[in-house]
Amino acid sequence: MNAISLPDCQPPSRNAPMRGGAPLVFLPGLFMTCEAWLPLCRDMGLGNRLFLDLPGHGPQEDAETVTRDLASGKWLDPMLERIAAFSGGRAVHLVGHSSGGLVSLLLARRAPDLVRSLVLVGAPVTGHRDLPRDIGAAILSHDLAGRWSLPMMWRLGLATRGSFERALTTVLPREAATRVPDKMRLALQHRNPEAIRQFGKWVLEQDATANMAEIAQPCLAVIGRQDTVVPPLHQLKLLRHLPQAQAQLVPGGHLPFIEHPCTFSRALRGWLALDHAPRMVAC
Repeated sequence: MNAISLPDCQPPSRNAPMRGGAPLVFLPGLFMTCEAWLPLCRDMGLGNRLFLDLPGHGPQEDAETVTRDLASGKWLDPMLERIAAFSGGRAVHLVGHSSGGLVSLLLARRAPDLVRSLVLVGAPVTGHRDLPRDIGAAILSHDLAGRWSLPMMWRLGLATRGSFERALTTVLPREAATRVPDKMRLALQHRNPEAIRQFGKWVLEQDATANMAEIAQPCLAVIGRQDTVVPPLHQLKLLRHLPQAQAQLVPGGHLPFIEHPCTFSRALRGWLALDHAPRMVAC
């Protein structure tokens, strides 16, 4: 695995639209909706893209159904059907943030012919193995405390634009929090916090390392050097399980595409410009 470091850069006066190439599919992280990706896609001129919500994060999802689907493993199939319908069966680039990166790995393993490459951001994350269990994770995984406290925090954190930005400062500098689209706050107001908690609880129980060696697609991990949610050393350690992984260390923390969008765009453009043709493996 190769690792390089990118400095921050000043935003250009205009980003030319990206044309051609394989279509892109974006997955957000836990407690986020696809609106988080909108500014990046707009500024990069990414028109041929699909947004996928994580389990529990879509409108009108209930906790019981999410829990049952996660236990069965069948929840990946509707996501793959949406990707295939969007791309016409062409292989896509998956761009997944945090828990969305974990889901991207599972999708790539389930349907390798449908995934051309992976871009992991603040990922891979494998539960909390090798990571300290903080108070937020403890509440998330505890049914009584989580079921009681999360809806209350949900209402308070989403009530106004100001409260939303204050909540985001747990993972973002305040100035960067102002750039998160208000459309995400409005979307989250219509999501079921208990359904989302059930997905978060599931994530904390996962260990994908046993199967990562089976994921042969090229993979770029964009790692914020100041990531306090999934520390860079933890991400680099997990990436060693992927046969074709490389890492780029960039300024910022857990959400570099919001904190330093110019630098992140440069990394993504460079990756998408590569061929990523399937490799022939000699037997």
